[in-house]
Amino acid sequence: MKKYAHLSHGLLIGLFCFVSVCWSLPAFAEDKQTLSFGLYPYANPTAVYQSFQPLVKSLAAQCGPPISIDIAPNYISHVRRLGTGKIDLAFVGPSPYVKTNDQYHSIELLARLNIQEDRGDQTIIIAGKQSPVTELADLKGKSFAFGDYQSFGSHFMPRYLLRQHGVALWNLLAYDYVMGHDNVILSVLHGDFEAGAVRNDVFLHSHDRDQLKIIAGPIAIPPHAIVCRKDLPAALKDCLRQTLLEIKDPAVLHAIDPQMTGFSSVADHDFDLARKVIQAIESP
Repeated sequence: MKKYAHLSHGLLIGLFCFVSVCWSLPAFAEDKQTLSFGLYPYANPTAVYQSFQPLVKSLAAQCGPPISIDIAPNYISHVRRLGTGKIDLAFVGPSPYVKTNDQYHSIELLARLNIQEDRGDQTIIIAGKQSPVTELADLKGKSFAFGDYQSFGSHFMPRYLLRQHGVALWNLLAYDYVMGHDNVILSVLHGDFEAGAVRNDVFLHSHDRDQLKIIAGPIAIPPHAIVCRKDLPAALKDCLRQTLLEIKDPAVLHAIDPQMTGFSSVADHDFDLARKVIQAIESP
């Protein structure tokens, strides 16, 4: 009996140790899980992916957890994924930030992108080089290409500008949402629409820009930024923020934009203009 009692005691100790290890595994796994970095198709998805891959690798190398890139099919899906915690980090423009922050209250700003001469934070209205359109008021009775409905630079701000110059949607001959900024350029270039709205940095990267002209802008818009889930561990958020602010490697910065100079601090009030414009457009 003593022999069996001894074995039972040993088994109990072993079982206790096994249970203890099992209970500790989830916490360890939580620390080592892969984080997701969310992007939206503001341009060609392959190009968007390649633009942010060096940044994602740099953040993972400095802060520990591996990071995978997740590209949403459209802007609103990006907002929902970020707002509901399905992605951990994300690149956001003014509209996705305002929509996610104000509806879900689930994200935190880490840093904003700095583009040389702020060219990444501007929107322009373009037309074909030979078009008779020379100013916004000329667009009455003409066709117009917006980007994604949720895009600030290619929808909300341009529509606000059109309204300020007496051109409401019903004053246009036709209009449509052609999704990415690249598609706006192609739509105007091919004559599908007489004018369109696009971010200035995307236009400057276009090989066909010499066949187009700017009829309004550049107009300054709120910044683009990197955000994260509010409930990420505080130490991880601090590491991500500090790493972003310290990045100087041209290979990382210029992959996002050849004119990018780094990251800097950002605050919620930097997006007040976006809130004002979006409210003006979406109010009944």
